[in-house]
Amino acid sequence: MSELIDAITLREPVIQDKTLFLKAMNQSQPLHDPWVSPPKTSEEFDVYIHKYAENQDQNKSFLLLNQSGNIAGVFNINQIVRGFLQSGYLGFYAVEGYAGQGYMSAGLKLVLKKAFEELGLHRLEANIQPDNFRSINLVKKNGFKKEGFSPRYLKINGEWRDHERWAMTYEDFENL
Repeated sequence: MSELIDAITLREPVIQDKTLFLKAMNQSQPLHDPWVSPPKTSEEFDVYIHKYAENQDQNKSFLLLNQSGNIAGVFNINQIVRGFLQSGYLGFYAVEGYAGQGYMSAGLKLVLKKAFEELGLHRLEANIQPDNFRSINLVKKNGFKKEGFSPRYLKINGEWRDHERWAMTYEDFENL
């Protein structure tokens, strides 16, 4: 795993990533459906970039790049709340061809380091649909703990979907 961590890069997306990003997301649609709805059009990408560029205090996005500079996955930390909470919500999705090869696990380790050490968060929560076994396994093997179940929690692809709540605190991160 450490070899893979040394071979990947995590960085914030920029407008110049549009073509590469859209190609990766459109090729990955069968992998993403019905779990997530990433940007798949030029207009959706522009909204996505604007959201993360304009609201750096509340939202962070990171592209996971392999050693050749191809996008292997995406991680988003949304709704960052400061003050007494110091918390955010984690979302993520792999790119077709990289799922199941350890890229997302290696990338998540880097995201956790950024979230807890650079952003100063105390808690990170991932809400995952109960049948999304790959995502549940990813967070579970990286130290997240299941905290509960939220019926009809998020509207994805036009439907309100149940989610399991998985979370990690700074203390959990320190003990990994």
